[in-house]
Amino acid sequence: MKNLQAGGFLFVGGAIIMTTTQLGKVVPMIGAACALLGVGMLIYYLFSDGGKY
Repeated sequence: MKNLQAGGFLFVGGAIIMTTTQLGKVVPMIGAACALLGVGMLIYYLFSDGGKY
């Protein structure tokens, strides 16, 4: 359950950071990387056997 929550927080937090365009060009790229990492964790956790293969 912790991995699912961590993936969700990374995805949502990354998406929020990605949409803030007032902080330059580097910060939205970091947000996009966080969002991609978060969605990857979510997909991995949802399609694995409780986070383990």
